[in-house]
Amino acid sequence: MTTLQSLIQVGDGRTLSRGEFLSLINTYNWFLKDQTQLHLTYCQDSDGEVIVEGFLNISWGVTRPIRLQIQDDKQTLPLTPLVPPEPSSPVSPVSPVSPLGNKRGMMRWGEYSDLHQIDETQETVFSNAPPPPPVPYETATLRPIRHKHTELEAESNLFRCRSDAALVKMRRKKSASQREKERQHRFSINGHFYNYKTSIFTPTHGAFTKVRINSRMSTHQVIEQLLHKFKIQNDPEEFALYCVHQSGEKRKLCNRDQPLWERILQGPSEDIMKVFLMDREEEEVSNDVAQYLNLELPILEQVLLKLREEETKEIQRVISKYHHQHRLLSHVLNTKLSPHIETSV
Repeated sequence: MTTLQSLIQVGDGRTLSRGEFLSLINTYNWFLKDQTQLHLTYCQDSDGEVIVEGFLNISWGVTRPIRLQIQDDKQTLPLTPLVPPEPSSPVSPVSPVSPLGNKRGMMRWGEYSDLHQIDETQETVFSNAPPPPPVPYETATLRPIRHKHTELEAESNLFRCRSDAALVKMRRKKSASQREKERQHRFSINGHFYNYKTSIFTPTHGAFTKVRINSRMSTHQVIEQLLHKFKIQNDPEEFALYCVHQSGEKRKLCNRDQPLWERILQGPSEDIMKVFLMDREEEEVSNDVAQYLNLELPILEQVLLKLREEETKEIQRVISKYHHQHRLLSHVLNTKLSPHIETSV
Protein backbone atom coordinates (compact mmCIF):
# COMPACT_ATOMS: atom_id res chain seq x y z
CA MET A 1 0.00 0.00 0.00
CA THR A 2 1.32 3.46 -0.91
CA THR A 3 2.45 5.57 2.03
CA LEU A 4 0.24 8.58 2.61
CA GLN A 5 1.64 12.06 2.40
CA SER A 6 2.49 13.94 5.56
CA LEU A 7 -0.14 16.63 4.80
CA ILE A 8 -3.57 15.78 3.39
CA GLN A 9 -5.92 18.30 1.78
CA VAL A 10 -9.42 18.11 3.21
CA GLY A 11 -11.09 20.75 1.06
CA ASP A 12 -11.32 24.56 1.10
CA GLY A 13 -7.61 25.00 1.78
CA ARG A 14 -7.65 23.01 5.01
CA THR A 15 -5.03 20.36 5.72
CA LEU A 16 -4.62 17.49 8.16
CA SER A 17 -1.54 15.59 9.16
CA ARG A 18 -1.33 11.93 8.27
CA GLY A 19 -1.85 10.93 11.90
CA GLU A 20 -4.90 13.18 12.32
CA PHE A 21 -6.47 11.83 9.12
CA LEU A 22 -5.98 8.17 10.08
CA SER A 23 -7.32 8.88 13.56
CA LEU A 24 -10.47 10.47 12.09
CA ILE A 25 -11.08 7.54 9.71
CA ASN A 26 -10.47 4.90 12.40
CA THR A 27 -12.74 6.71 14.87
CA TYR A 28 -15.44 7.08 12.20
CA ASN A 29 -15.40 3.38 11.32
CA TRP A 30 -15.22 2.28 14.95
CA PHE A 31 -18.32 4.33 15.74
CA LEU A 32 -20.11 2.39 12.98
CA LYS A 33 -18.57 -0.97 13.86
CA ASP A 34 -21.98 -2.69 13.73
CA GLN A 35 -22.68 -1.27 10.27
CA THR A 36 -19.71 -2.31 8.18
CA GLN A 37 -21.46 -1.30 4.95
CA LEU A 38 -21.22 2.34 6.11
CA HIS A 39 -17.46 2.26 6.75
CA LEU A 40 -15.28 4.73 4.89
CA THR A 41 -12.54 3.57 2.55
CA TYR A 42 -9.70 5.66 1.16
CA CYS A 43 -7.02 5.45 -1.51
CA GLN A 44 -4.33 7.64 -3.00
CA ASP A 45 -4.21 8.48 -6.70
CA SER A 46 -1.13 8.96 -8.85
CA ASP A 47 -1.01 12.68 -7.98
CA GLY A 48 -0.89 11.91 -4.26
CA GLU A 49 -4.43 13.11 -3.55
CA VAL A 50 -6.26 11.09 -0.89
CA ILE A 51 -9.79 10.11 -1.96
CA VAL A 52 -12.31 8.90 0.60
CA GLU A 53 -15.48 7.06 -0.40
CA GLY A 54 -18.54 6.04 1.57
CA PHE A 55 -22.20 6.70 2.35
CA LEU A 56 -23.50 10.07 3.48
CA ASN A 57 -26.72 10.41 5.44
CA ILE A 58 -28.83 13.29 4.13
CA SER A 59 -32.01 14.34 5.93
CA TRP A 60 -35.00 15.80 4.11
CA GLY A 61 -35.81 19.37 5.09
CA VAL A 62 -37.49 20.78 2.00
CA THR A 63 -40.72 22.72 2.33
CA ARG A 64 -41.63 22.79 -1.35
CA PRO A 65 -43.21 19.75 -3.00
CA ILE A 66 -40.90 17.64 -5.14
CA ARG A 67 -41.89 16.06 -8.46
CA LEU A 68 -41.05 12.48 -9.34
CA GLN A 69 -40.45 11.34 -12.88
CA ILE A 70 -43.44 9.74 -14.55
CA GLN A 71 -41.36 7.05 -16.24
CA ASP A 72 -37.93 5.62 -15.61
CA ASP A 73 -35.18 5.98 -18.17
CA LYS A 74 -35.46 2.50 -19.62
CA GLN A 75 -34.04 1.42 -22.91
CA THR A 76 -36.38 -0.44 -25.24
CA LEU A 77 -34.79 -3.72 -26.18
CA PRO A 78 -35.09 -4.79 -29.84
CA LEU A 79 -37.52 -7.60 -30.54
CA THR A 80 -35.74 -10.84 -31.32
CA PRO A 81 -37.36 -13.43 -33.61
CA LEU A 82 -38.66 -16.56 -32.03
CA VAL A 83 -36.25 -19.46 -32.30
CA PRO A 84 -38.03 -22.68 -33.27
CA PRO A 85 -37.61 -25.49 -30.75
CA GLU A 86 -35.05 -28.14 -31.50
CA PRO A 87 -36.15 -31.73 -32.19
CA SER A 88 -35.01 -32.65 -28.70
CA SER A 89 -37.29 -30.05 -27.13
CA PRO A 90 -39.55 -31.43 -24.37
CA VAL A 91 -42.51 -29.76 -26.07
CA SER A 92 -42.23 -32.10 -29.06
CA PRO A 93 -40.00 -35.08 -28.26
CA VAL A 94 -40.27 -36.46 -31.78
CA SER A 95 -40.42 -33.89 -34.58
CA PRO A 96 -39.78 -35.36 -38.05
CA VAL A 97 -38.90 -33.10 -40.92
CA SER A 98 -42.01 -32.33 -42.89
CA PRO A 99 -42.07 -32.41 -46.69
CA LEU A 100 -42.39 -28.63 -46.69
CA GLY A 101 -38.91 -28.26 -45.19
CA ASN A 102 -40.24 -27.33 -41.78
CA LYS A 103 -38.33 -29.08 -39.01
CA ARG A 104 -41.23 -28.79 -36.63
CA GLY A 105 -43.86 -31.45 -36.51
CA MET A 106 -46.77 -29.02 -36.83
CA MET A 107 -47.42 -25.65 -38.38
CA ARG A 108 -47.66 -22.62 -36.10
CA TRP A 109 -50.11 -19.76 -36.45
CA GLY A 110 -48.59 -16.89 -38.37
CA GLU A 111 -46.59 -18.96 -40.85
CA TYR A 112 -49.25 -18.26 -43.45
CA SER A 113 -50.87 -14.88 -43.79
CA ASP A 114 -54.11 -16.49 -44.97
CA LEU A 115 -55.08 -20.10 -44.31
CA HIS A 116 -57.26 -20.13 -47.44
CA GLN A 117 -54.17 -19.73 -49.62
CA ILE A 118 -53.02 -23.31 -48.94
CA ASP A 119 -53.64 -25.13 -52.21
CA GLU A 120 -54.79 -28.69 -52.76
CA THR A 121 -51.26 -29.87 -53.59
CA GLN A 122 -50.05 -28.93 -50.13
CA GLU A 123 -53.11 -30.58 -48.60
CA THR A 124 -52.30 -33.79 -50.52
CA VAL A 125 -48.73 -33.65 -49.32
CA PHE A 126 -49.98 -33.33 -45.79
CA SER A 127 -52.36 -36.23 -46.18
CA ASN A 128 -49.72 -38.53 -47.76
CA ALA A 129 -47.07 -37.75 -45.13
CA PRO A 130 -46.00 -40.88 -43.24
CA PRO A 131 -47.19 -41.02 -39.63
CA PRO A 132 -44.58 -40.46 -36.95
CA PRO A 133 -43.17 -43.56 -35.25
CA PRO A 134 -44.76 -44.53 -31.93
CA VAL A 135 -43.28 -42.97 -28.84
CA PRO A 136 -41.87 -45.51 -26.36
CA TYR A 137 -43.40 -45.23 -22.91
CA GLU A 138 -42.38 -46.48 -19.52
CA THR A 139 -44.00 -49.65 -18.26
CA ALA A 140 -46.08 -48.33 -15.41
CA THR A 141 -46.81 -44.85 -16.69
CA LEU A 142 -47.59 -43.10 -19.93
CA ARG A 143 -44.57 -40.78 -19.64
CA PRO A 144 -41.87 -41.10 -22.31
CA ILE A 145 -38.71 -42.93 -21.24
CA ARG A 146 -36.10 -40.49 -19.93
CA HIS A 147 -32.43 -41.25 -20.35
CA LYS A 148 -30.67 -40.72 -17.03
CA HIS A 149 -27.27 -39.08 -16.97
CA THR A 150 -25.18 -39.62 -13.86
CA GLU A 151 -23.48 -36.23 -13.97
CA LEU A 152 -26.70 -34.33 -14.58
CA GLU A 153 -28.46 -36.28 -11.85
CA ALA A 154 -25.72 -35.45 -9.35
CA GLU A 155 -25.80 -31.79 -10.40
CA SER A 156 -29.59 -31.74 -10.06
CA ASN A 157 -29.40 -33.20 -6.59
CA LEU A 158 -26.76 -30.66 -5.66
CA PHE A 159 -28.93 -27.79 -6.80
CA ARG A 160 -31.94 -29.24 -5.06
CA CYS A 161 -30.10 -29.02 -1.74
CA ARG A 162 -29.55 -25.30 -2.22
CA SER A 163 -32.01 -22.50 -1.59
CA ASP A 164 -33.80 -20.79 -4.44
CA ALA A 165 -31.78 -17.61 -3.98
CA ALA A 166 -28.47 -19.47 -4.09
CA LEU A 167 -29.58 -21.36 -7.19
CA VAL A 168 -30.46 -18.16 -9.00
CA LYS A 169 -27.12 -16.58 -8.06
CA MET A 170 -25.17 -19.60 -9.32
CA ARG A 171 -26.97 -19.99 -12.63
CA ARG A 172 -27.23 -16.33 -13.43
CA LYS A 173 -24.39 -13.86 -13.58
CA LYS A 174 -25.23 -10.18 -13.81
CA SER A 175 -24.34 -8.56 -17.08
CA ALA A 176 -23.31 -4.95 -17.58
CA SER A 177 -26.80 -4.01 -18.77
CA GLN A 178 -28.38 -5.65 -15.71
CA ARG A 179 -26.02 -3.81 -13.38
CA GLU A 180 -26.86 -0.54 -15.15
CA LYS A 181 -30.55 -1.34 -14.80
CA GLU A 182 -30.12 -1.87 -11.06
CA ARG A 183 -28.27 1.42 -10.84
CA GLN A 184 -31.18 3.12 -12.61
CA HIS A 185 -33.67 1.45 -10.22
CA ARG A 186 -36.27 3.78 -8.73
CA PHE A 187 -35.82 3.96 -4.95
CA SER A 188 -38.54 4.94 -2.52
CA ILE A 189 -38.34 8.01 -0.32
CA ASN A 190 -38.92 6.45 3.10
CA GLY A 191 -41.51 4.05 1.72
CA HIS A 192 -43.12 6.51 -0.70
CA PHE A 193 -42.96 4.79 -4.09
CA TYR A 194 -43.99 6.48 -7.30
CA ASN A 195 -47.70 6.88 -7.80
CA TYR A 196 -49.16 9.06 -10.54
CA LYS A 197 -51.65 10.44 -8.01
CA THR A 198 -48.96 11.27 -5.44
CA SER A 199 -46.01 11.98 -7.73
CA ILE A 200 -45.89 15.51 -6.28
CA PHE A 201 -45.42 15.45 -2.51
CA THR A 202 -43.25 16.79 0.31
CA PRO A 203 -40.99 14.29 2.12
CA THR A 204 -41.33 14.00 5.87
CA HIS A 205 -39.09 16.53 7.61
CA GLY A 206 -36.15 14.86 9.30
CA ALA A 207 -36.41 11.55 7.45
CA PHE A 208 -33.02 10.62 6.07
CA THR A 209 -31.60 8.65 3.19
CA LYS A 210 -28.16 7.46 2.13
CA VAL A 211 -26.19 8.33 -0.98
CA ARG A 212 -22.79 6.94 -1.91
CA ILE A 213 -20.27 9.66 -2.72
CA ASN A 214 -16.55 10.38 -2.59
CA SER A 215 -14.55 13.26 -1.17
CA ARG A 216 -13.97 14.78 -4.58
CA MET A 217 -17.65 15.47 -5.20
CA SER A 218 -18.84 19.02 -4.69
CA THR A 219 -22.10 20.08 -3.07
CA HIS A 220 -23.82 20.48 -6.44
CA GLN A 221 -22.71 17.01 -7.58
CA VAL A 222 -24.00 15.41 -4.37
CA ILE A 223 -27.40 17.09 -4.84
CA GLU A 224 -27.54 15.90 -8.44
CA GLN A 225 -26.76 12.33 -7.41
CA LEU A 226 -29.41 12.39 -4.69
CA LEU A 227 -32.07 13.65 -7.11
CA HIS A 228 -31.00 11.10 -9.71
CA LYS A 229 -31.29 8.28 -7.17
CA PHE A 230 -34.96 9.03 -6.50
CA LYS A 231 -35.81 10.17 -10.07
CA ILE A 232 -36.74 13.70 -8.98
CA GLN A 233 -37.48 16.20 -11.74
CA ASN A 234 -36.80 19.37 -9.76
CA ASP A 235 -33.84 21.52 -10.76
CA PRO A 236 -30.82 20.95 -8.48
CA GLU A 237 -30.48 24.74 -8.25
CA GLU A 238 -33.64 24.81 -6.13
CA PHE A 239 -31.90 23.01 -3.26
CA ALA A 240 -28.87 23.40 -1.04
CA LEU A 241 -27.12 21.32 1.62
CA TYR A 242 -27.03 22.64 5.17
CA CYS A 243 -24.99 21.49 8.15
CA VAL A 244 -27.36 21.67 11.14
CA HIS A 245 -25.65 21.30 14.51
CA GLN A 246 -27.15 20.23 17.79
CA SER A 247 -26.86 23.79 19.10
CA GLY A 248 -29.14 25.01 16.31
CA GLU A 249 -26.42 26.48 14.13
CA LYS A 250 -27.33 26.16 10.46
CA ARG A 251 -24.66 26.72 7.81
CA LYS A 252 -25.15 26.47 4.06
CA LEU A 253 -22.52 24.55 2.11
CA CYS A 254 -21.17 26.41 -0.91
CA ASN A 255 -20.86 24.75 -4.30
CA ARG A 256 -17.10 24.44 -3.87
CA ASP A 257 -17.46 22.63 -0.52
CA GLN A 258 -17.08 18.85 -0.33
CA PRO A 259 -19.82 17.38 1.90
CA LEU A 260 -18.00 14.14 2.72
CA TRP A 261 -15.07 16.03 4.21
CA GLU A 262 -17.53 18.10 6.28
CA ARG A 263 -19.03 14.87 7.59
CA ILE A 264 -15.62 13.37 8.41
CA LEU A 265 -14.42 16.49 10.24
CA GLN A 266 -17.61 16.67 12.33
CA GLY A 267 -17.62 12.93 13.07
CA PRO A 268 -20.19 10.25 12.27
CA SER A 269 -22.63 11.04 15.09
CA GLU A 270 -25.94 12.38 13.84
CA ASP A 271 -26.63 13.81 17.31
CA ILE A 272 -23.82 16.34 16.85
CA MET A 273 -24.42 17.38 13.25
CA LYS A 274 -26.80 16.42 10.44
CA VAL A 275 -26.67 17.20 6.75
CA PHE A 276 -30.03 18.47 5.46
CA LEU A 277 -31.32 18.97 1.94
CA MET A 278 -33.28 22.23 2.12
CA ASP A 279 -34.60 24.98 -0.10
CA ARG A 280 -31.90 27.31 -1.33
CA GLU A 281 -33.58 30.36 0.24
CA GLU A 282 -33.43 28.87 3.73
CA GLU A 283 -31.85 31.31 6.17
CA GLU A 284 -28.64 30.47 7.98
CA VAL A 285 -28.34 30.60 11.77
CA SER A 286 -25.01 31.80 13.11
CA ASN A 287 -23.36 30.32 16.17
CA ASP A 288 -23.94 33.54 18.14
CA VAL A 289 -27.69 33.20 17.63
CA ALA A 290 -27.77 29.43 18.00
CA GLN A 291 -26.40 29.52 21.55
CA TYR A 292 -29.68 31.07 22.75
CA LEU A 293 -32.08 28.72 20.97
CA ASN A 294 -32.05 25.94 23.56
CA LEU A 295 -32.68 28.22 26.55
CA GLU A 296 -35.95 28.37 28.46
CA LEU A 297 -38.55 30.97 27.51
CA PRO A 298 -38.21 33.16 30.69
CA ILE A 299 -34.46 33.29 30.20
CA LEU A 300 -34.90 34.22 26.55
CA GLU A 301 -37.29 37.03 27.54
CA GLN A 302 -34.69 38.41 29.94
CA VAL A 303 -32.05 38.18 27.24
CA LEU A 304 -34.28 40.08 24.81
CA LEU A 305 -34.96 42.74 27.47
CA LYS A 306 -31.25 43.14 28.06
CA LEU A 307 -30.63 43.41 24.32
CA ARG A 308 -33.29 46.12 24.00
CA GLU A 309 -31.68 48.13 26.82
CA GLU A 310 -28.27 47.84 25.17
CA GLU A 311 -29.81 48.83 21.85
CA THR A 312 -31.41 51.92 23.39
CA LYS A 313 -28.13 52.94 25.04
CA GLU A 314 -26.27 52.45 21.76
CA ILE A 315 -28.83 54.59 19.92
CA GLN A 316 -28.49 57.39 22.48
CA ARG A 317 -24.70 57.22 22.26
CA VAL A 318 -24.79 57.52 18.47
CA ILE A 319 -27.25 60.44 18.65
CA SER A 320 -25.11 62.27 21.23
CA LYS A 321 -21.99 61.71 19.15
CA TYR A 322 -23.80 63.05 16.08
CA HIS A 323 -24.91 66.24 17.89
CA HIS A 324 -21.40 66.81 19.22
CA GLN A 325 -19.83 66.43 15.78
CA HIS A 326 -22.52 68.70 14.32
CA ARG A 327 -21.67 71.49 16.80
CA LEU A 328 -17.95 71.24 16.09
CA LEU A 329 -18.41 71.38 12.31
CA SER A 330 -20.81 74.32 12.60
CA HIS A 331 -18.34 76.26 14.74
CA VAL A 332 -15.47 75.67 12.28
CA LEU A 333 -17.60 76.69 9.33
CA ASN A 334 -18.78 79.86 11.06
CA THR A 335 -15.21 80.80 11.90
CA LYS A 336 -14.05 80.45 8.31
CA LEU A 337 -17.02 82.31 6.88
CA SER A 338 -16.89 85.29 9.23
CA PRO A 339 -15.25 88.47 7.62
CA HIS A 340 -11.79 89.58 8.85
CA ILE A 341 -11.61 93.19 10.20
CA GLU A 342 -8.29 94.92 9.66
CA THR A 343 -7.24 97.63 12.16
CA SER A 344 -4.67 100.37 11.51
CA VAL A 345 -2.34 101.74 14.18
